[in-house]
Amino acid sequence: MKKLDSLLLKVFLYGLPLIIVLAVFSYLHDSGIIASAYSYLEHLYNFAGFMFALWMLLSVYLGIRLMFSGTFREKVLTRITFIKERDEREVMLTGKAAKTTMLTTLAILIFFFCLSCFQVSVYRIPPENAVHGKTGVISIGLNFSLLENPPQDAPQTSGQKQNIFTYSGLPVSNSAVILGVIAWQIIAYNYSMRRLMK
Repeated sequence: MKKLDSLLLKVFLYGLPLIIVLAVFSYLHDSGIIASAYSYLEHLYNFAGFMFALWMLLSVYLGIRLMFSGTFREKVLTRITFIKERDEREVMLTGKAAKTTMLTTLAILIFFFCLSCFQVSVYRIPPENAVHGKTGVISIGLNFSLLENPPQDAPQTSGQKQNIFTYSGLPVSNSAVILGVIAWQIIAYNYSMRRLMK
């Protein structure tokens, strides 16, 4: 199993540049920049789709192996995060840096969770609907759901409300948040490690 995991990991890493090139080609083909008048371009386009499917299956397999195989996780993620434990002192410093990183990441995730739940809307209502002569309204709410809700149409502001400001959750996608947290983990760990080594 170790040899198979190692082989699949190499295929995944060395195949990444090919996948990027095929993604660019597919984008150009879909947008019509590259004409598909030649049959070999259609074959290449179909081959790109097949390669994407294989690469995605390989990504899922490696992700599952990283979660459930301690030795595979240790081998791969220590290289990605630049963890080096050459003696007892570095092992102790690694533990401190990991604790600091985990706590700061948890703080960031709690902050993101709060921002994703809050909803704020500032708008003006027509003078005939004014409350005590005030036409400015601030609406504050919470939105929490375990499943992703389909996007709802924004309320019509013409005639009834004049929208000034609306905040209904994080403006970035889930993928961007996850990628940011991964990058933060690596950067925060290495920064903490360097600070502790001094």
